[in-house]
Amino acid sequence: MILRKRAWDVMREDFASVAETAKLGDVMKTMRERLKGQPEAHLIVVVTDTGKFAGVVTAWDVLRTAEDCVLKEDLRHLEEADWDRAFGRACALCCGVEVKKVMRKDAPMVKPSDPLLLVLNALVESKRNWVIVEEGDKPLGVILIGDLFREITREMVDFF
Repeated sequence: MILRKRAWDVMREDFASVAETAKLGDVMKTMRERLKGQPEAHLIVVVTDTGKFAGVVTAWDVLRTAEDCVLKEDLRHLEEADWDRAFGRACALCCGVEVKKVMRKDAPMVKPSDPLLLVLNALVESKRNWVIVEEGDKPLGVILIGDLFREITREMVDFF
């Protein structure tokens, strides 16, 4: 029964993470690798050196930052004839951005023992399609909206 299910029943324990000292290039590499096996897992959890939650970087955050880096750098070198060189320089600058400057610290959080209805509420209230499962300030897992959708609708369609 859906009312008995908890966050730990649907959370993904195999989430991708990077250290808060990482650069945006590290996030890009980690996310690209992750998306090969889990195309819906478009976020990276950022942790401190003690394993505590520091923030989250999503694909949107990466793309927004890349747009800013590339456009700003390219606009500075409009007169340059070698566009490939200008673009390469912009990409290098972007990959060197500190993850601390890009990550979101205001992530929706739930406890592993929280009922799925609280998880759903956290998703709805935050208007995000993911939630972090944490305990003792340490991330234990991630729940994506698709995971929750499958779990909740599994029983609902049986009554249809």
